[in-house]
Amino acid sequence: MSKAAAPGGTGAALGTQVLRYSGIHTVGVVLSNVLTFGSLIVITYFVEPDAFGQLGLLIFLAGLMTLLFTLASKQGTMKRTFGGDDDDDDDEEDEDLSISPRRTLGTGMVLIGFVSILGTLLTVLLAEPISDVLLGEESDHILVIWAAIAGGAGAIYRVASISIWLERRPYPYIAVEASKPVFTLLATVPLLLAGGALEGAIAGTAIGTALATVFALFLLRGEWEWAFSIRESIAIYRKGAIRVPLVLSMWIVGYFDVFILSRFVSDADLGTYLLASKAATLAAFLPAGYRKALRPLQKTATFRAVEDEYGVGTARGTQFGYFVLMLTGTMLVVTVFAEVLVRVSPASYGAAAPLVPLLAGGLVAPTVYRMLNKSVKYGDKRIPFIIGAVCAAILFIGLSIPLIEAFGVRGAPMAMMLAFLPPGIYIFYRSQSGRSPIDLPWRAMGIAIGLALILGWVNSLIDAGSVIPQIALGVIAMGLWIILVPLLGAIPSYHRGPLIEMVRAVIGRSTVERFDPAAGLHSLPRPQRRALRRAVLGRKPAAEATEGLVEAEEGDEARVLVAALRQTAVAGGTPGLPKDYDSPHAVQRDQAIGEFLFAGGPIAERDQIGKRLINDGVAEAYDLHTLEATITVLRGTPRGVWKKPKTAIRG
Repeated sequence: MSKAAAPGGTGAALGTQVLRYSGIHTVGVVLSNVLTFGSLIVITYFVEPDAFGQLGLLIFLAGLMTLLFTLASKQGTMKRTFGGDDDDDDDEEDEDLSISPRRTLGTGMVLIGFVSILGTLLTVLLAEPISDVLLGEESDHILVIWAAIAGGAGAIYRVASISIWLERRPYPYIAVEASKPVFTLLATVPLLLAGGALEGAIAGTAIGTALATVFALFLLRGEWEWAFSIRESIAIYRKGAIRVPLVLSMWIVGYFDVFILSRFVSDADLGTYLLASKAATLAAFLPAGYRKALRPLQKTATFRAVEDEYGVGTARGTQFGYFVLMLTGTMLVVTVFAEVLVRVSPASYGAAAPLVPLLAGGLVAPTVYRMLNKSVKYGDKRIPFIIGAVCAAILFIGLSIPLIEAFGVRGAPMAMMLAFLPPGIYIFYRSQSGRSPIDLPWRAMGIAIGLALILGWVNSLIDAGSVIPQIALGVIAMGLWIILVPLLGAIPSYHRGPLIEMVRAVIGRSTVERFDPAAGLHSLPRPQRRALRRAVLGRKPAAEATEGLVEAEEGDEARVLVAALRQTAVAGGTPGLPKDYDSPHAVQRDQAIGEFLFAGGPIAERDQIGKRLINDGVAEAYDLHTLEATITVLRGTPRGVWKKPKTAIRG
């Protein structure tokens, strides 16, 4: 990695947040997929591979319906409410944000709910012909009805879950993501035991999805209002329309493989492929977690401060370098443990093991393309990115047919990977030939990838026999990779200490001298401390927080709170804050900063205030980052410290 990008200062701060958010996202999604994979393993003991293949087609149908029911409306609702969707990968400015985000989210939810109900009813009416095309003329059309219910409920569930994530509520997000497979398993097992077989599996999926949707809406209560506006609906669709080609293209590459394969291979082979695909999905979501963690964070002052401190090219190149490092380790884990993953299923599914690493490579291809586009920087990159995704979808379909005919089920993941090569090369060329090329750590990435290839190859040559020796060999291979990567220079020596400190900060065991909330709060007079407590812990508006405690002219309350916050930060040992407290510019600046720090309303509105402060030159990104970090620590400080700060332990 570039020395200039050594993760200190804002880099360490952003790294800590990325670790935390990507870790939380990964926990939520991996937990969800582990439970989903466990549910599928349970199903394999009740249905044969051919019926399991038909279940894959029904899940494909449910996913297609969820996509169609939310097409443009999900993206538009998220754009209008939060300034972006969880799938955004460009640097477009947040424009046309709703002036009433809660009503916009409510309108979007009602709109998607109406479309989902209407679409589900239409699918029920057409269940028989759909069943004939999808499953064959001898199939039971009741299976399609259950898939339709799962797809309709899934549309509302997906919007609610994403909203919770974009609200930066990570732990409720984990609960929502885990609820779907848990409810599905609870509903499916009794149906399978009662002899439901394939119908029991898809019915349990529909019931579980519906219950998870209710749970997600319960956790999202208070964040949206029951509302519907024709004008707002038009604005939502208009805002989301630009991303329809992108969403469709990415979905085709990620999910259309099951349908294409069903036209060329037997149901039994399709069932084996489905099991391998679900095992590979466990790995694919770890890189996706890293990328999606950056989505809410890139709206923050910390993200902007990192690019200001290190430069855009170096900061983004380092981010992509660590993404490649994490992706390489993930792929090695999949390769050495693939046989173990599949061995928990019946012997009739044994052919799935060799497919797992190949499918993992295919499933992460869209994530690599997205992350590359997120990392590069050139003018108006949104259009080339979307066009590239459309080209990838066309290439995927065009390559799948000959590759499947030549290599069987292995042809589908091969087509996934090859489809993203041309657009990926193009956007990288555009970036490196422009005015802001990214500085990639080529040597570090080469060492990590080469070492993983060697260890994976050696592991494949050893026949371990039973499961326990296979697990032991996999652990040895991963241990060697983890040890050799830094020793061979893939992680520079000057990165190792800060990286360890970042991990410690995430788990609350940092050893670095940090902000001391007790010392900071003790420096404030009692009235100022109480006003700051109202604003920070009670989340009161500035005028209400200072009322009766601190004298402030009307409209000047936010500046008074910022002054108290600055004094707390400096007395607590926070470095790097501006010293010009008394200048006319500082007074105007701190009033604007206070309106940002203590703003009410949704996170999207607050992020926009901060972004305008930085873009208009009113405030420095590092200053906002430091003050936000101080508030974060103070919110986690026990109330006793606020009341009697002298007795507090160093924070």
